[in-house]
Amino acid sequence: MIFRLLKPARKARPRRGNYEAGLDAFNKGDFPTALAELRPLAGAGHADAEFRLGMLYLNGVALIQDYGDAAFWLRKAAEQNHAEAQFQLGLLYATGQGAPNEGMLVVRWFHRASGRNPTAAQSNLELLQPNGLGVPQDLGEAVAWYTRSAEQGFAPAQTNLGLLHLFGQGVPRDPAEGLRFLELAAVQNNPAAQFHLASLYTAGQMVERDYAKAIAYYTDAAGQGHVIAQLNLGLMYANGQGVERDYAQAVRWYEAAAEQGNAAAQVNLGLMYANGQGVPRDYSKVIAWFRKAAEQGNSSAQFNLGFIFANGVAGRADFAEAMIWYRKAAAAGNVAAQVNLGLLYNQGQGVVQDFTEAADWFRKAAEQGNVTAQFNLGLMYANGQGMSQNYAEAAAWFQRAAAQGNATAQIRLGHLYNNGQGVPQDPIHAYSWFSQAASALPAGEELNQVTANLNAIAENLTSDDIREATALAKSLRAPTTGAHGG
Repeated sequence: MIFRLLKPARKARPRRGNYEAGLDAFNKGDFPTALAELRPLAGAGHADAEFRLGMLYLNGVALIQDYGDAAFWLRKAAEQNHAEAQFQLGLLYATGQGAPNEGMLVVRWFHRASGRNPTAAQSNLELLQPNGLGVPQDLGEAVAWYTRSAEQGFAPAQTNLGLLHLFGQGVPRDPAEGLRFLELAAVQNNPAAQFHLASLYTAGQMVERDYAKAIAYYTDAAGQGHVIAQLNLGLMYANGQGVERDYAQAVRWYEAAAEQGNAAAQVNLGLMYANGQGVPRDYSKVIAWFRKAAEQGNSSAQFNLGFIFANGVAGRADFAEAMIWYRKAAAAGNVAAQVNLGLLYNQGQGVVQDFTEAADWFRKAAEQGNVTAQFNLGLMYANGQGMSQNYAEAAAWFQRAAAQGNATAQIRLGHLYNNGQGVPQDPIHAYSWFSQAASALPAGEELNQVTANLNAIAENLTSDDIREATALAKSLRAPTTGAHGG
């Protein structure tokens, strides 16, 4: 038998990496190439390569996302005075990003290696212990790294450091110092700093309210694409807050934010098209913008779509489509949608009539304080619709609606007290609730009927009883809701 000797393979030379090629690949989004070129440079101590390797770990591109490794490489770059690495390291410490709940940070490689080479694994653990799979929140560390970055003029670090000083997080509260850092960043056209300054000047928080400065800062930030600045600028123009009302400008900024996918701006832009404010009225665009927001889960947009389809605002009514959107909004807790969904079930519009389902949706809205839902739920108890007739429950819900000034609920309570249904028979309470309703009703048949009820009850009351009932009515009096029923 002939044995052939195998030559040992030549040890491959370590790859040196090309910084320019790695940077170009990084900027173009070719992260695997960037990793191949930058990793050897990072290992050799190249500060910007260390920073970018840290960012690859931070964002989980070309590598498994690992905040501990991100912090490890960012720290190496930061200690070489890399301003952006200092900022990102500060951000990691400020948020405690990826830090596990356990007191001791877990290191993936320690567990992998411990079975094969415990000594080497322990050495690695000691090396990587400050990082692990996450970074514990430490505002003091965040401030230290933000400060080093800010001192080099890095605007995002100045912005975050300013906010920490403003609100006393990681440092003693110092609004003057906070404003100084924000202004330093704003001068460099940092949109986040401009946005925060605008918000402070709008609210008059830590500075004297100054709408002119707010508008100027919002405009600068919005012009750079800051979506919330665009939304807020649209609101200020739409409401004439600190600036002459200008619907065209409001539409301009709502549209800018809406195009970036901001759901609130999409709703507001839809409303501008619905009302013909700053643009011609156009319900096709109303529906289009509401739909974009609704598909993001915005319950106001979902409700508005339901309302449009239920009432045929943009054409023929479509109760089935209305039900779809009302149900989505109602499930998200939108009270108006819950009320309208209850009405559709109650009336059998777009769905098989179902009093039990109607009562369930009225109850959800009623428990959130909606007066129409409270009245309607009381009415369903009184009529035994969707549940057993229960005048005591009816009285309880009418009472809650009446306390909010609902005149029809007050009339219903008057009848219940007059007849002793669900409550003790009490003509004085009956008189007080009828009196309360009469003070809110406009002239007409309903007021005439309530007045007749008052006169009928008064025939059996003494003057002292009427005085007591009148005083009770005054004590019960609440601002009217503008609604007389469901």
